[in-house]
Amino acid sequence: MAVPFFLISGHHAIAFQSADTTPSRKTADRESFEKLAARAQNAMNAEQIPEAIRLYAQATRLKPNWSEGWWFLGTLLFDAERFKEAQNAFTHFLATEQKQREPGFAMLGLTEFELKHYEKALAALERCLKPGIQADPQFARNVLVHDGMLIAFFGKPELALQRLTLAANQIAAAYPEAPKDHVLSDNELLDAFGIAALRMRTLPSDLNSGKKAEVRQAGRAQALIAIQDRVAAEIEFQQLLTQYASESGVNYMYGVFLLKEHPSQAAGAFRRELEISPSHVAARIQLALGSLETGEYEDGMAFAKQAIDLEPSNFVVHVALGKLYLELGKTDLAIQELQMSVKLSPGSPDAHFALERAFLRANRKAEAKRERAEFERLKALSDAANRQ
Repeated sequence: MAVPFFLISGHHAIAFQSADTTPSRKTADRESFEKLAARAQNAMNAEQIPEAIRLYAQATRLKPNWSEGWWFLGTLLFDAERFKEAQNAFTHFLATEQKQREPGFAMLGLTEFELKHYEKALAALERCLKPGIQADPQFARNVLVHDGMLIAFFGKPELALQRLTLAANQIAAAYPEAPKDHVLSDNELLDAFGIAALRMRTLPSDLNSGKKAEVRQAGRAQALIAIQDRVAAEIEFQQLLTQYASESGVNYMYGVFLLKEHPSQAAGAFRRELEISPSHVAARIQLALGSLETGEYEDGMAFAKQAIDLEPSNFVVHVALGKLYLELGKTDLAIQELQMSVKLSPGSPDAHFALERAFLRANRKAEAKRERAEFERLKALSDAANRQ
């Protein structure tokens, strides 16, 4: 039987509060609740899970504002894979707990994930992560991996890789005697890494059988990058390319790796990606940005304009095109593109920094000062988040 969803406000609360409230009834209710809570705790400690669930459900009905009881009920239901009931329990927990709400958002997010309510799951997990998650390493790992999966699913692979890198480092720190072995043994993490690095919009559970080996291999390479073992990552990439060089996303992923290891070779990888995936926007962006280093501005402009045609709402494309216009002395056009990038992503420090440079070039000092202040504010927020 599902645990009833008792409201803590509205008609249910009024009816509860309007019951007999004589001193003797209050004392009896308190004694009854305390006995139920103790029995529930004992049942949970004895791993009598169905009985513990039943008793916690009774106790929370008797005392709907008992946040601890809702927490234990929710976690027991989650472990029993009774996710709809767990969702109700964690919703009650968040409604009653006033101090430490982040674990509740984490568990609600994980529960919504199991229910395939992916937008709600991501929103809850982000609420947990926003102030920084303070939890044991395994719990933090679960939150970060599922958050990374969902961010990749919703089309933000770079941010997904940041979350998954944090998860990999959590695992590595928890096992200092053999960090690489423990990271590479986490298949769920590897699959999430592979999906994000290959810029796929799917979940590990939805991978078709023909892609699983490729994704796992890509995930191994990306996980090694995350824990700074780039020599081992290079070996994984060579194996990946031997088998899957003609698959979409593989050459792009390798090109990103080459940007740090062998930057002069990266453009070749991005061009090979375009031969395989002609509509690959990210490869065009990388080639446009790379032209800023090589001075091949006209080639870069062509790639940037193609990328904008394919994905006009991508703010990074407008940053790249704006920078190219600036190098070509077309300051007004640069400002237009960079203002568009800020409009599309007002929270990006890089967009504001680039726009500041363009305003300075145009001698629009007041506007440049405004963009510098916004850049510094956003950069400070970003640095603080990365330190958590």
